[in-house]
Amino acid sequence: MATTGESDRTASGGAARRYRRDPLGFVERAAREHGPVFRLPDDGSLCVADPVEALRVLHNEEGHYDEVSDFFHVRGGRLGPRETQVAIGRAARATVRAHLAAHRERLPAVVAGLGEVSEWPSAGRAAVHRFLAGMLLRPDSSPALRELMARVVERDVLIRPGGRLARVARTALWVRVVRAVAGEVRARRIRARPGGTGDLLDAVLGSTPPDTPAAQVAQVYLLLFRTSVAPVGHVVAWALLAAATHGVDLADVPADSAVRESLRLWPVAWLLGRPVHRAHRIGGVRLEPGESVSVCVYLLHRDDRHWPQAARFRPGRWDGPGPRGAYLPFGGGPFTCAGAAVAQTLATGLLTAVTDGARLEVRGGHGRPHVAGIITPPPFQLRRTPIRP
Repeated sequence: MATTGESDRTASGGAARRYRRDPLGFVERAAREHGPVFRLPDDGSLCVADPVEALRVLHNEEGHYDEVSDFFHVRGGRLGPRETQVAIGRAARATVRAHLAAHRERLPAVVAGLGEVSEWPSAGRAAVHRFLAGMLLRPDSSPALRELMARVVERDVLIRPGGRLARVARTALWVRVVRAVAGEVRARRIRARPGGTGDLLDAVLGSTPPDTPAAQVAQVYLLLFRTSVAPVGHVVAWALLAAATHGVDLADVPADSAVRESLRLWPVAWLLGRPVHRAHRIGGVRLEPGESVSVCVYLLHRDDRHWPQAARFRPGRWDGPGPRGAYLPFGGGPFTCAGAAVAQTLATGLLTAVTDGARLEVRGGHGRPHVAGIITPPPFQLRRTPIRP
């Protein structure tokens, strides 16, 4: 007969497996059963889906949480100090914004390069990478490195999909990429480039102390590379899939409204963790230093009390001043994604290029999303048939 302790461990282990298998389904069920504050089974983090409590956590006005960003946690430690993190974010945002302003007219040609029939969401990531390629790595970078980064996008290393053999192969490729980028960092430090427009790697290099290990610079660059490509492609993919599922004609909808609604249903930052610094209570639960809190933006965005017909894709809700709840698709507080506005602008431009002058037909996309940091749509096929004048 199993003891009480053994039964508790078995139940906890089963919950952890269910959470890893389907994180979104798990938090939806937990919120229905326990309310907007409950524990996550994998690490015991307190999950918060109440708007008031969530904003308390994210804005940290009472100093309960460490002022750190997990985004900059790389092998070898967290890249800091905070001033360096802010400088990297600003430089990266300025670099992406300048590229978008200078090359936005290329988006229709990039979409045309996908062909009449394309496989999504990989097609979305490929389109974003093709558009941003010169900004991600300037043309005079090592050709071998540029080819390697294209392979990273092509093989979906950016989203780390499941499957043991797939993980092993992609991990090996990722290790190779880190080494290659670190080599480029060392080379650029030796032959500094005078003036001119730099790329994303230059932005990171110029914002970090010169004694920062090349491998850490490489890892931060790759994190920015990932967040510049995959989320934008996925936002557009979700808009296309959700519009087809809910019978919305994107030709009749402002692209920025469709992007906002896509980000509401499938936020880029769906779960935001914060380490606890001082003892306090959240939703009646006492937290001690060393514990952690996770704000579930996915649940906040789907709360029917604050978002009418929350589960439906309704871009029209953004046309007027109607009732809306907390909206935090790129996080909130001091650690809101520095490139949020630029990413939203790029997603709007890409969706406009996909929908303009074409009849759209979506096939597939009926499976569950894949969650690995970001929420990836199930695969679907998009047919774009040009509308002849």
